Amino acid sequence: MRIVSTPSAPEVSGRAFLGVLRHVKQTAGEAALVRLIAQAPEATQRALSQRIPHTAWFPYTAFSGLLSTLDANLSRGDPEFTKRLGVVAGQSDLGTVFRVYVALASTERLIRGCSRVWPSYYRGCGQMEAIAWEPERTVLRITHFPAMSPLHCRLMEGWMVTAMDTLGAQVLPGAKETACMARGAAFHEFTCTWRKK
Repeated sequence: MRIVSTPSAPEVSGRAFLGVLRHVKQTAGEAALVRLIAQAPEATQRALSQRIPHTAWFPYTAFSGLLSTLDANLSRGDPEFTKRLGVVAGQSDLGTVFRVYVALASTERLIRGCSRVWPSYYRGCGQMEAIAWEPERTVLRITHFPAMSPLHCRLMEGWMVTAMDTLGAQVLPGAKETACMARGAAFHEFTCTWRKK
């Protein structure tokens, strides 16, 4: 039996930060981003006080702190703000990388491969797996991650729609998180329907 070691605390790769930071810098400006970071929790300030390489790992609290700071200062009460942030972060993250895979495999097969994408962004943060992948019902589930911030759940709603779009699927209205550990569920679950482009 293979034993996989996991860090004692959840961690996030630099790549998860970069699309979010790039969007804020482009839309609000670099000076605004600096001001926002100064208002962020200490873990976030520490992480963002240095260059963020794609492959470096940072405490999950630094990432969740960034999301809460952006939501508190930029959302203007819009509950869809963090979901839209996930869309633009996904566009920044996924562009050319996924397009190579799309040329090689079916949309359904790529959806089933989501379990390999999650650990490139998050470690010690549970697992993601596809429970269903048909156009009529696609379900992605994240297990063993009770510390996942509800704002991160909203971000993932947008990010997953972008990922599906990149994989050649047009996601139909109604895609959302349908179960959340923050609301007492045993896992996080994201459900959508789609059609091929």
